[in-house]
Amino acid sequence: MISVLISMVLVFLLQLLFYSWWWIILVPLGLGFIEKDSVVRAAAGSGLGVFLLWSGMAFYQWSNGGEIIVSRIAEVMGANSGWVLVLATGLIGFVVSAVAGYAGYSLRKILIQEYQIS
Repeated sequence: MISVLISMVLVFLLQLLFYSWWWIILVPLGLGFIEKDSVVRAAAGSGLGVFLLWSGMAFYQWSNGGEIIVSRIAEVMGANSGWVLVLATGLIGFVVSAVAGYAGYSLRKILIQEYQIS
């Protein structure tokens, strides 16, 4: 649960300071590298944090003046509702962050095996 909150807060703050999407890769990569317990906690924790953050931000923008653009983009994508677009945004963030968390965890395991870092 703590990795979910850490990834949410760090990604949110870094996206506010440096407006770029790739923080959803770098933060989970670092958190996955730090995680010692299990690969599921490394990947799912970061992925869930970014899913909640991105779907929450998409819903906030949709409900505060973005109804027209969200409905038009949803029509172009073949969806009937803006909810599908909000969930798709969160799902993309989840997948990218979970893969980055898994990569960070795997990198730590490789370095521990190769260099015997404890």
